[in-house]
Amino acid sequence: MAWFQGACKPEVVLLGSGTYPLGMLEMPDGRKAGFVSESGLEEPDGLVVLNERVSVVVVLRWLREGKSLLWEGGWEQGMALLKKLRSQIQGDDPGALDGSPLERWRNQRAGVRQQGQLLGGILVAIEKDGEVRLRGAPDARRAVKLAWGLSNGLRVVALNTLMGALSAAEWTRKGIEVPGLKGKLRPRFGVFSPTRRAYVDLLVHMDVGCGTGVLGFVLLQRGAVSALGTDLDPRSVECAIENAGRLGLQDRFQARTVDLFPPGERFDCVVFNAPWVPEVPRTRLDRAVFDEGGETLGRFVEGLGASLTEGGVGAILISDLPERLGLREEGYLEKMAAAAGLVVRMTADVPASHGRARDGSDPLHEIRKEERVRIVVMDAG
Repeated sequence: MAWFQGACKPEVVLLGSGTYPLGMLEMPDGRKAGFVSESGLEEPDGLVVLNERVSVVVVLRWLREGKSLLWEGGWEQGMALLKKLRSQIQGDDPGALDGSPLERWRNQRAGVRQQGQLLGGILVAIEKDGEVRLRGAPDARRAVKLAWGLSNGLRVVALNTLMGALSAAEWTRKGIEVPGLKGKLRPRFGVFSPTRRAYVDLLVHMDVGCGTGVLGFVLLQRGAVSALGTDLDPRSVECAIENAGRLGLQDRFQARTVDLFPPGERFDCVVFNAPWVPEVPRTRLDRAVFDEGGETLGRFVEGLGASLTEGGVGAILISDLPERLGLREEGYLEKMAAAAGLVVRMTADVPASHGRARDGSDPLHEIRKEERVRIVVMDAG
């Protein structure tokens, strides 16, 4: 059996069943509503009703004052407001492009965080069936159910987040083609989408394929007897199981909600699509990329030997962007392996293939265009 851990973050949560923690707040009309946040924010103390009659300048001032605004205007007008606010916020810091690559990266991330926090203050009400009762609003019921499950009451979520859920629902409906995989993959909201083809390229290079979701399916389609995926996020586990069924792999694929290694089990091949940036995650989805201090990666390396069969191998797929930015020193992974009593048997790398590596307008383009994705294969010696 092969096992994999990583970032296809599938998950379905039934809010009405109480499996997803909800803060409660009082609406302007006196009704109670559950507050949904992908960033772990606490429910606001109160809400200010907002519509299109309020100017962008005033809205931005209210947001910076920490007010939570309940949008009751038209849907299209709400989209236009978010667009204007993004433009205003992005133009706030003319010095954001100055300094070293690491300083520019930190400025860029701080800007994204600030924009997310501010725009997250514009909220919208969702009825218990998922309906959004705004003028001209699209039918959001399916998207809401896919993102946050069913509910027996009113909910409030950031308008920006609801837009993300609607977009993700279209990905789920249409599916996406992944080079190296036969059949379409259907991502879900809150699930890290397989936009980095380099991971599949490396597995083809090695003639193996493991990972969460997509990498595990490539492995099975290339002849593996069985595969097991693990993830801490239940949304990821549900997504992977659903995709396995659509691809006809359900009899050879399992997924479990587990922190790294399934206790007491050993595997012939373990592949970890590791979070590669050793910084604090800001949202649930960030955990697929950000790993504070490299703690998760360190635990994986330390526990790998005890999870391999005799002659088994482990492989880590990871970007070298942190080394290029100065967030990590070169050779750190090989040092971690040696400290854990593991032997590195092979390394290979390919150019990063995601869109930002080709975006010439990115302040970090000169760094990102040189980014490479590595695979490091090791065993217990």
